[in-house]
Order: sequence, then C-alpha cells, then structure tokens
Amino acid sequence: MTYIKKSHTKRNIAIILILIISVASAAVAYATLTAKKIEVGVKIGDTFTYSLTGSAELSGTDSTMSDGFEKYNQTDYFKVTITAINNTQISMDTLWKFKNGTEITDLQTIDIANGQKSDDYGFWAIYPANLNKADLLRPKGYDGNIVNNTDTVNYANGTRDRCFWRIDKQFSDIRDPTGATLMYDYRNIFFDRATGILTTLENYQVFNTPGKTEYIQWKLVGTSVWDI
Repeated sequence: MTYIKKSHTKRNIAIILILIISVASAAVAYATLTAKKIEVGVKIGDTFTYSLTGSAELSGTDSTMSDGFEKYNQTDYFKVTITAINNTQISMDTLWKFKNGTEITDLQTIDIANGQKSDDYGFWAIYPANLNKADLLRPKGYDGNIVNNTDTVNYANGTRDRCFWRIDKQFSDIRDPTGATLMYDYRNIFFDRATGILTTLENYQVFNTPGKTEYIQWKLVGTSVWDI
C-alpha cells in the first residue's frame, strides 16, 4: 500500500491569518481603550465676556488701517453664551456690543475634536478640556497644531491652569505677481485648561508694503465659571 504525505500548507496559512487578525484586533481594541478621551469643559449656560482692543502703527507713506479695524476700539464687550452640547459639538450665542449701543448677534457651532464650525468668521477659540503640553489642539483635525506650553494664572478666587499655543506665519498678497508684498501673522493664544475657553489672544499683523503693524487683543474680563 502506498502512502501519500498529506500537505498542511493550507492549514498553516489559515492559522497564520487567524493569528494576524487576532493580533490586529487586539491592537485596535487597545488603541481604542488607551486613546485620550476628548473632553468638553464648558456647560450649557456658561458665559464668557471679552474686551477687544486694537492699535495700529502706520510706517508707510500710503499706509491705512485695514477695513473694519477701527471696530475693535469701538467695542464695549463681546459675550459668548454656551447654548447646547452634543458629544464634542458645542453651540453658542455670541453678542458683539459696541459703545454706541449697536449690537451684532451670531450663532456658532464648533466641533472641538476637529475644529469644524458653522460660521467660518464666527468665534472659534474653544478647545478640548485638560490638554497637556504637546497634545493636539484638534485631536481629530488636520492642522497638527499642538499645545506649546502650560502654566498657572492667578485669579480672584485662586489659581487656574492655562494652555498656550502660537502661530507664526507669512502670507503673500495674491494681487502682487512678484510675491514681494507680504504680511507676517503672529498670534499668541492662551486658554483655560479646565474649560478649553480662550482667555487671551494677541494678534500682530505686520505688512511690508505699505509698511504698517496692526495689533489686536482679546481678553477675558468676566465669566460665570470663576471669578476673574
């Protein structure tokens, strides 16, 4: 009687595939369990009130302030009220009150996980809570911006942790085909770590042709969450 040796190649391949799938599934499960949860730090009804100021240095002979720049020094206050929270999506009402009594109201919804918002020109400076140095500001976004540093700030009723990040970019005027007309944009953004809300924004925009420097500051001056 002749014996034929049975091949185990197919069985071995099947076992290897099962092992690969098991390891991959375990890795995905582990990553899911260990991924940092995106926390919302604000609550419905929270309010945040800012002062807005601006200054301009016109160094070029033909320099003028940018359109609408004067409205910063005409501002009485800018108030943000949290109206709804759905997972990582936060909705808010904003009120821009001017010294002459006029107002601009707006509705804004922003997903703090990826930065997507309903109004591209509306209030945007709110982030996940409890971020640490080197954490992504928008964990599911695409810009890759991170927390540059953290520190503490003294307030009327104690200290609070604060996060900081910085923008330093150069832009060219598309109307100049030579690319020589430039604007340098520098921003220092500070936000409260526990709530993720903006506390101070300093924005310097430096233009080379014609020469001018414009500075805008947002500063938190009141909130229902803690005593300033």
